[in-house]
Formats: sequence, structure tokens, C-alpha cells
Amino acid sequence: MDKQLLIEIEQLRGKMVEKAMKKKTFVHREVLQLSQMLDELIVREQVLRARAVK
Repeated sequence: MDKQLLIEIEQLRGKMVEKAMKKKTFVHREVLQLSQMLDELIVREQVLRARAVK
């Protein structure tokens, strides 16, 4: 498991939530962009985890 990747995920999650609170919506363009970036990191982490199990 890549600890740096997990740190990046948590940091990006915090940034996304902070932006959503500032914009007062989760559907603002900037929040959605952060969410998509977060999704990509989460998928990467899941792939790494799946490979480690094999």
C-alpha cells in the first residue's frame, strides 16, 4: 500500500470539502473537478490494493 497516495487522497478530500463549504454546494464546477481527481486517486489506490492481494 502506498502511504503517500493515501496522504494525497486525504489532502484532496479535505480540499474538496473545504471548497464545497466555501461555495455552499457540492455541484460547483471546481468542487466537481476536485471530486474527479479524488476518484482517480481512489481508483489507483484500489488497483494497488487488488494487486497486493493476488
